[in-house]
Amino acid sequence: MKYDLCVFDLDGTLVDTIADISAAVNAALAQLGYPEKSESEIATIVGHSAVYMCQHALPPEHMDKWQILLQEYTRYYRQNCCNLSRPYEGILPVLNALRLAGVKMSVVSNKPHAQAVKVLTTLFPKDCFSLILGQMDKFRVKPDPMSLCFVLDYLGIPSERAVYVGDSDVDVVFANNAGVDCIAVSWGLRSRQVLESAGAPCIIDDAGELVEKVLHE
Repeated sequence: MKYDLCVFDLDGTLVDTIADISAAVNAALAQLGYPEKSESEIATIVGHSAVYMCQHALPPEHMDKWQILLQEYTRYYRQNCCNLSRPYEGILPVLNALRLAGVKMSVVSNKPHAQAVKVLTTLFPKDCFSLILGQMDKFRVKPDPMSLCFVLDYLGIPSERAVYVGDSDVDVVFANNAGVDCIAVSWGLRSRQVLESAGAPCIIDDAGELVEKVLHE
């Protein structure tokens, strides 16, 4: 077995959440009287943090209103985060295969912690993940490695026995900063070109490829 621990990003990696995120962002924008944005526009600003997303969803001259937008977004998303969101095709069988092989699995995401927990506990089997860390005050957001280093410490897994799986340039840098290997996925919110430019050492196009990458030398 190559890795003892597989740590996942959430949005764009495990779960296709963009429809629910877009609906929440646009509901918040409409509530404040700002024009709505397309799903593809919102996809480009997801992954850094909810604060970053709300800042960049606003017209540049109104970016200072991000806290109000974040409040409205959070209120709507909390109630509607799993309306359309679903695990990506093939993800559930892959997680089951890794579990049966004895691989520990965790999630580290820039999604606010309560939202991350709700999505994952709604869409995945109980006890699928050893640890879920969404964005919280205790840790700086990715790509700062503190949260991933905490997971390694907490689970007692050395960095060379862990791999991080994500869909963005932020994830590639995050894994590198924490000193763990990275598997980038092409089905998420960033293009293969963006992942290559970020220096992704391994890019896969199908969830099934994860089993071989994680379990075999």
